[in-house]
Amino acid sequence: MQNHRPRVPRIRIFLSVLSAYFALTLFARPLSGQERPADSAEISRDLLFLAPLSGEIHGDGAARAPRFYAGRLAYDYSASGGWVIAPHDGAQARFEIAPKGRRIVTAGGVQYTLAAHSDDDRATLEILRTGDAEPIVTAFLWNREHLAGAWLPFLSPQHKGLTLAALQQDLEVGDPILYDVAVSGDSVWVAVGHSIGEGELGLGTVVRFDVTEKKAKVFQPKELATCAVTVLALAQEGSVWLGTRRQYEGTVQPCTGLVRLDSATGIAQTVAPSGTPLADSVPMAMVLSDLLWVATDAGICGMNADGSWNCWSIMPTVTIRKQTALTNKPGEKSGSSIKPGEYEVLWANAGFLELATKDSYDAWLAADDFAEAAVRNFDTEPYKLLNTSTGPAPIRPLAKPGGEALEGALVYRVPLEKLPVPEGTPAGWIKVRVRAGWIPRGDLQIAPKFVPVE
Repeated sequence: MQNHRPRVPRIRIFLSVLSAYFALTLFARPLSGQERPADSAEISRDLLFLAPLSGEIHGDGAARAPRFYAGRLAYDYSASGGWVIAPHDGAQARFEIAPKGRRIVTAGGVQYTLAAHSDDDRATLEILRTGDAEPIVTAFLWNREHLAGAWLPFLSPQHKGLTLAALQQDLEVGDPILYDVAVSGDSVWVAVGHSIGEGELGLGTVVRFDVTEKKAKVFQPKELATCAVTVLALAQEGSVWLGTRRQYEGTVQPCTGLVRLDSATGIAQTVAPSGTPLADSVPMAMVLSDLLWVATDAGICGMNADGSWNCWSIMPTVTIRKQTALTNKPGEKSGSSIKPGEYEVLWANAGFLELATKDSYDAWLAADDFAEAAVRNFDTEPYKLLNTSTGPAPIRPLAKPGGEALEGALVYRVPLEKLPVPEGTPAGWIKVRVRAGWIPRGDLQIAPKFVPVE
């Protein structure tokens, strides 16, 4: 057998990224100086990422309704009143995973332990009665050969000349992460992701354990190959709803989003209506009563009986009570002001907030800089707030073509309007319109606002 690199313990994605979720309590209570993050990417993540982390169905009969938890806030929905936001102690919003890939679950009145294992070549998941030494059944998850075959198409564009043999040799077998568990009768369903240290890979996996028949069925549709399956909900007709994301070397990205898995055939189908928060998003939590409710990084959607969706985006806002000085760069002398009102917050640092404004100013940007920002969609997707080490990147519109970059206005996550280029403009420059500005942060509080999506 080949000698591979020794495994090195790494910080797991659910610790590094989900620590951001707990920090959502920032807008619910003041933080001491020692607790305040120093980096603007961390500050913006903590203040502006308002997606729920978990949810439940509460009430009885016709009054049954979804409730989602985000940090120390609860989002309650009623058909008559819409969404109500209220403070909460945050207990339901905690995302806890037992150490060493273990989870405890009860099925049929019996307590079981789910235990994930991996070495340098393969990964498995076993279920055993809690306290027993021997498993009831063990499911094989992945090995080097499976991982290399699944990930090569995704990694090849980033690593020119990468071959299947080289990837199989160099990859690290990711540790299974047990993100979610659901029970139906004698069946225990498990949503499996994987650790994502340098070079660590896994396969998007759902496992169904039948504790009575002592069998395991592993679902690994090709559509989920490079995903992590992080949430699941069991539908009555045999379908399983899955939430997926791509987790690769410290970043979080959309993968196949919301997926409906047919448990009889193993066929997976992505559900992503265009223009809704389900498209190109990262599902965060799901609850299911008669109908499905899905919370993503971009908002919340509820399915109707006819298969259509009602959706809301979640916007971070701040309410300004008086006329406030507005600048184009944080800390500079003000050139204008904004009226009292409610404004969307786009970015933050220790002393200032960047707001989306109705008023605008015109500036200049190199054409290639504009094209790059447009490809990134100007870093506006909410999930990008979670990737504090890689984005979002600032844009510096300039007062004139070829101006000094450090003298340019500083904007984050602002879509720029492209204007007609005046005659005589130097080649390679375009004119843009910016609708954003900075205000002193002071004691202003960030609050979520639900905005219906047409």
